[in-house]
Amino acid sequence: MKKRVLFCSCFCLFLTGCQFIGTIYNAGHKVTSLVLDDRSLQDDYNDTKINLAIRRNLAQKDIKYFLDIEVTVFEGYVLLNGALPQTALIDEVIETVWKTNGVKKVYNYIRLDTPPKMSIVNEDAAISAKIRYELSLIKGVSSVNYKITMENGVIYLMGISENEEELKKVLAVIKNTVSVQKIIVLTRYKN
Repeated sequence: MKKRVLFCSCFCLFLTGCQFIGTIYNAGHKVTSLVLDDRSLQDDYNDTKINLAIRRNLAQKDIKYFLDIEVTVFEGYVLLNGALPQTALIDEVIETVWKTNGVKKVYNYIRLDTPPKMSIVNEDAAISAKIRYELSLIKGVSSVNYKITMENGVIYLMGISENEEELKKVLAVIKNTVSVQKIIVLTRYKN
């Protein structure tokens, strides 16, 4: 069991590290869009640190939490989505997340259901990546200010919008994407 938790923790570190590396890789873009981008590398680092701690804690509780629950962190706000078969399991996940340092708020979108098949998870990930790519091409949208997760036909949008016009552009791209059935907006406007 310890080997499984260690493997999952290392795998989680790899995946989350890739997100952080992506931010570093986009540093040139961050410099050119500094006016629009409120996210610093320190912000990304802090979110990555919280994400890793949450995933490690979930894996130590039960490996199914690590495998069946998606964790997205933006400015200390945590989005949980996925599926678990019992309310008590969902409650345990939420309690574990709240015990993690740096968590400011938890958005619980865990469904009471059996976890989806890997093929569906992969398809959702591909659609999320497609949306992120399309947003990076839109003038007037600072795509690095958004985190996009898709699960079961639902897009979860977290981030900072420069203004209402930028958010409308982002939502238009998402709405025009095949397989998107619903959008849950968890964004704020830049102050």
